[in-house]
Amino acid sequence: MSNEDVKVYQDKKAKAEDFKSSAYTLFIMGVLGLAALILMELGVLPIQFAAPAKYFTYAVMGGLFVVFIIIGIVSFRSSKIYEKEAEKEENLTSKIKDWAHSSLSVENIVELADCAEESQEEARYFAYFAVIKKKVEQKFGTLETSYLESICEELYAEIFEADS
Repeated sequence: MSNEDVKVYQDKKAKAEDFKSSAYTLFIMGVLGLAALILMELGVLPIQFAAPAKYFTYAVMGGLFVVFIIIGIVSFRSSKIYEKEAEKEENLTSKIKDWAHSSLSVENIVELADCAEESQEEARYFAYFAVIKKKVEQKFGTLETSYLESICEELYAEIFEADS
């Protein structure tokens, strides 16, 4: 697996918020830009363009602001989609964590891990992580790799820090 294959997990709720903030920003900038162009043409704003390029400039800038508005609307729709997916993801995460806290213990994980007690801490971490990952996959089936690894890291920390 190369570095290009590694994906950092970003939960759906964060993606929805990112899309929503981008949507508002793009939409507002597009509307304000178009309003500024109209006010400039009406002479309300004291900014004037040279006559030969005036309408070309308005057309290019107006087109850009219309694109901002369109992308803002598309981003807002995407945020709605991710909000729905986020709810499903939060429910699944909750189920996985509830199951793990009731089914997995430090002793159980250590027993199932293929590593000696005298192994280095890093080697034990990877062995314990593999056990948690395998157990979650056995119970909940195939999950997106980055999501699975993210939830397993959280579970590792919760299970082993609770025992400390």
